[in-house]
This record gives sequence, structure tokens and C-alpha cells, in this order.
Amino acid sequence: MVDNMKPKKNIPKKKKYTAEEFFEFTKDKEDRYELIDGRIYRMGDIYMMSSPAVKHQRIIREIGSELRNYLKGKKCEIFMAPLDVVLFKKDKEKSQNVFQPDIFVVCDPKKISKERIYGAPDFIVEVISASNPENDCVYKLNVYMQYGVKEYWIVNPDTNNILVYIKDEDKIRFHIYTFSDKIKVGIFDGFEIDFKELQI
Repeated sequence: MVDNMKPKKNIPKKKKYTAEEFFEFTKDKEDRYELIDGRIYRMGDIYMMSSPAVKHQRIIREIGSELRNYLKGKKCEIFMAPLDVVLFKKDKEKSQNVFQPDIFVVCDPKKISKERIYGAPDFIVEVISASNPENDCVYKLNVYMQYGVKEYWIVNPDTNNILVYIKDEDKIRFHIYTFSDKIKVGIFDGFEIDFKELQI
């Protein structure tokens, strides 16, 4: 679980950090960090890997390409990590969750600043790590749904499964797919990603 993850010693020990404190701490750092429930984690510590595996990279590349092609000329915009997403409800500087989703789509241009995204993306894809799947499947799922992400895909390169969560008002619909399926992106009309056609 996330609570069992321990930050490196070079991260100051303090119970909770705000987004403002997080950006001050990370501004001169070369490593990638996330702020999870007020605690700062170096991304290598979270995923316990020096860099994503080849299949992980191929999945991101292929899904990203499909989305980029579909969104040409449309108001929604696709982004990929590393780019900070600040999740908040009232005061963005006091947020305690700053994530870097693998792939995400933002349809409200007001959320896009020069440095980062302020507010929930409409659509997020996370390609999970075998070393720590609960981070994406449990903690981030709950946070994303809580802060207004409309659709969240969790892609598992080891099991070749895709978990799809779609928030519809106060209800969350859940579906399981495989890499042999064609999956509709629920927030868009008439757009599907055929995993059989992806070069992964």
C-alpha cells in the first residue's frame, strides 16, 4: 500500500506537504517526484525501477498516438508524463496530491498553465508497474474519482488486461478488457482503440 512506501532520506521529514511546498522542494531536482496524500515520493522509489520496460513504453506510445490522431482539430488536448497534475477542490496551492499520469486528456483550457495542469483531467491512462500495482489500482483510482476524472484506464502489461472506470454523476461503472478487445473511449463519441491493432 502507499502507506508502506518510504521516501528517501534526502526528502525532508514532515507529516504533510502542500503543492506549493512540493514545487519549492522539487524545482531544482532532476529526478521525478509525486505528491501523494501530502507526502513526497521520488518516482523511482514508488515504482522500484530505473525506467519503464519496453512493453510499458510501447503501450504509452501506441495509445498516445491513437489519441493524438483523434484529437487533431478538437478542443481537448493530450499530454504525457512527465507533467504535473495538481488535483484540488478549492485552493490549488494547498493541494496534497500532485501526480504525473502516463497519458491524460484535458478538455478545459483553463486548467492548462505554462508549468502544469491545475485540476482533474477528463481522461487518464496509467500503465501499471508489476512492482507496485496497488498504487494505480487502489490509491490513484480513489483520488482520481474523488477529484472529478471522468474516465480512468489501468493497463496491465503483464496480464494483458485493461480496467476501465467511468464516472457517471455519483456512480462509477467498471469494465475489464483484454489486449484482444476494441475499447470505446467513453468520454468521446465514436472513438475506439483496438488493442489488437496496436504494435505492443
